[in-house]
Amino acid sequence: MLELRDIAKQWDHRPLLAGVNLRVAAGETVALLGPSGSGKSTLLKIVAGLEAPEAGSVWFESQDITNLPPERRGFALMFQDFALFPHLNVQDNVAFGLIEQGVPRHSARERAKVMLERLGLGEHTEARVWTLSGGEQQRVALARALITRPRALLLDEPFSALDASLRDQLRAEFRNRIQAAGMAAILVTHDEQEARAMAQHAWGLQDARLVSLW
Repeated sequence: MLELRDIAKQWDHRPLLAGVNLRVAAGETVALLGPSGSGKSTLLKIVAGLEAPEAGSVWFESQDITNLPPERRGFALMFQDFALFPHLNVQDNVAFGLIEQGVPRHSARERAKVMLERLGLGEHTEARVWTLSGGEQQRVALARALITRPRALLLDEPFSALDASLRDQLRAEFRNRIQAAGMAAILVTHDEQEARAMAQHAWGLQDARLVSLW
């Protein structure tokens, strides 16, 4: 269970987040909707540990992780630009997180190969990421996120750069992978259709507070 308790944050001397409370169970995806500047991405960064709340706390599995640095939270982040490494091939992009965790390079690359095959990218292991299509790059990003077995997955407009048919396909794929892995997931989006396709519950950020949408 991922839980936010009374999270508060100001921007330009005005409340951006005011007493935000949210719970996300294992295997569940919760969507955060709202216009640009409403605080969605800021809230996600607070969950990730990239920003600190001015008040309130972040909890995971009954432990207060508010002051835990991002690298010790065990969460994976995915953004719309994929954030892949252009100087590494596909396999090494996916293996990178494992190597950072201390897994021997050979073992990390073998595990990356298995994950890529599972996502239909087995024939692209040696390719440079910039030679792949947008959908293939997003699958590489998903493989890199899942291979470290994160405790939670944080998604910030992950499909906004893709065409409509590919978005539909990847939404279903992500939803199934999140449920199968038993991760808590938060999806930040401005697209209600995307939220309904991926999330079991949705909240809107209005006047610095969360409002239940469904």
